[in-house]
Amino acid sequence: MAITTIFLSFLLLLFGHVNSESQLYDKEQTVLLKLKQHWQNPPSLSHWQNPPSLSHLNSSHHCNWPEITCTNGSITQLLLQNKNINQTVPPFICDLKNLTVIDLSWNFISQEFPKALYNCSKLEELDLSQNYFNGTIPVDIHRLSHLRRLNLGANNFYGNIPVSVGQLTELRTLQLFQCAFNGSFPSDIGYLFKLETLQLDYNVNMTAAELPSSFTELKKLKVLWITASNLNGEIPYTIGEMEALVHLDLSINNLTGKIPSSLFMPKNLSIVYLYRNQLSGEIPQVVEALNIDVIDLSDNKLTGSIPDDFGRLRNMTGLSLFLNQLSGKIPDSIGRLPSLMFLKVFSNNLSGTLPPDFGRYSMLVELKVADNKLEGKLPEHLCDNERLVGVVAYNNNLTGELPKSLGNCNGLKIVTVYNNRLFGGIPSGLWTSLNLSVLILSHNSFTGELPQRVARNLSRLEINNIFSGTIPAGVSSWRDLVVFVASNNLFTGIIPQELTSLPYLTTLFLDQNRLLGPLPQDIISWKTLNALNLRRNKIYGLIPRELSNLAGLTELDLSENQFSGPIPPQLGLLRLTLLNLSCNFLSGRIPIQFENDAYASSFFNNLALCASKPTLNIRKCDSEGKLLTFNVKQDAELVYGSQNNFYSYPCDPDVELNVILLKFIDPTT
Repeated sequence: MAITTIFLSFLLLLFGHVNSESQLYDKEQTVLLKLKQHWQNPPSLSHWQNPPSLSHLNSSHHCNWPEITCTNGSITQLLLQNKNINQTVPPFICDLKNLTVIDLSWNFISQEFPKALYNCSKLEELDLSQNYFNGTIPVDIHRLSHLRRLNLGANNFYGNIPVSVGQLTELRTLQLFQCAFNGSFPSDIGYLFKLETLQLDYNVNMTAAELPSSFTELKKLKVLWITASNLNGEIPYTIGEMEALVHLDLSINNLTGKIPSSLFMPKNLSIVYLYRNQLSGEIPQVVEALNIDVIDLSDNKLTGSIPDDFGRLRNMTGLSLFLNQLSGKIPDSIGRLPSLMFLKVFSNNLSGTLPPDFGRYSMLVELKVADNKLEGKLPEHLCDNERLVGVVAYNNNLTGELPKSLGNCNGLKIVTVYNNRLFGGIPSGLWTSLNLSVLILSHNSFTGELPQRVARNLSRLEINNIFSGTIPAGVSSWRDLVVFVASNNLFTGIIPQELTSLPYLTTLFLDQNRLLGPLPQDIISWKTLNALNLRRNKIYGLIPRELSNLAGLTELDLSENQFSGPIPPQLGLLRLTLLNLSCNFLSGRIPIQFENDAYASSFFNNLALCASKPTLNIRKCDSEGKLLTFNVKQDAELVYGSQNNFYSYPCDPDVELNVILLKFIDPTT
């Protein structure tokens, strides 16, 4: 009898539990379907449907829906990020009594802060970021007293951040980034002693104010991120006492004064971003944070030398110190760091030689050392590990040849070493490096000839040096070239027809070479060309009429050559902001569109040109469009016997026409 009673009691309890569980299931399912309906049935939630069975093993059970997490059969997490929800958060969401996590980030919700969430009494994590929430954060937000994580970032909240945020004492993560807040950051945030992540970046409307020193009392804080939020004043010295700090980002503010000498003391520090401030003085020389990954102190007013201790940071992958006033040598030990991938120290006053081991021990990706006073050679091992993408070393005093390793560097995209004292040939493999897109070698003393083939992706080639030989017919294969600057070299021969076939070329400078012969009369594909400079060569013949078909051409310089004949009238239809045809043997009337002061310096020393009006420093034409006085070109040839003797006199736009005429008539003038 007793056994029967116990068994019956057990059955009653079991039935009661099953019945209670079934009721909870029905209630929570009803809330979910009601939410779906309130949000106007977004397609992303189309699978939220009544299951055919109430069995917990059924795949349609709401605890198996990907947006739902259940604990002991009850919904505890609602994960609805990026579901294209554009309706409000309804109060009945808190009918899910056991909710601990609500994530509605990356949707299109537009409303004020939903205070109905105060009724979610067990809520520990709330993420409303990346929406269109507006209004102010309520002053009684501390009623969400169990919150461990609060993310309201990237919304349209405005006004002051309420002081009551400092009463959310269980918070581990506080993210209030990229809103329209004004006022200053409440110092009460410094009372959140359990806080591990504080993200307040890109609050650009904040009142200019100092970083609250109370923030440095957060001894458990790992992430302090306050980029672009109008901070000013000095960085508190006590920042070095934040022993748990891993990620520090105070970049793009107006911080002034010296960097605290304690900055690199926290042992776990990994990321330091202080770029684009007004910081001055020296970089702290003592570094105890040996786990640092990235240091970026660029775009400040820092002076002094690069700390030797940086050469101890074996885990450092990136060092950015550009746009400062640093001096002295780059420590050789930095070149031996095994993890270093990015070194950016351009635009300083650094001197001495580059560490010779750059690239030997690490997977170096970028070396940017331009605009300094560096001497000696580029390191030979830059591309030993074949990860190098960019070498930017222009405006220095570097000497020697380019490293041979650059000729076997298929990942290389950019090499800019102009304005140095480099010399010698170009490593043969560099011209055709698989991914090379920018090669700027100008204002050095490089020699050699142009190759038939270059890298398929090469878009910018600037080589003002002492290159010689001809422009190869293979130039037609340089299909992606946009800018080709080859001024001040020793190129000879004609300009090949193939050069006119480059479909994306916008800029072509071949001035101050020894090119001769006529220009190609047929232009295959220069539809995008907007600047053509062939000044100071020995090109003769007619100016091609086809140039007038280049609708985008705005700059044309054919001066100091031996062009003859008339200026094609169609050139006047181009919208030229720069035109220079001076010092040639052109004749006839200039196009009427050029008869204005904008072109007053465009036609000097073409003695047989004329205009309908006596302007532009050239003579007036007669009714037939001929020079009204005499044929200067013919008279000059009678005196000198050939056109070439004309170049014994400089092309000087300041010399008046009548003086030039006297030189032709009387060489002793």
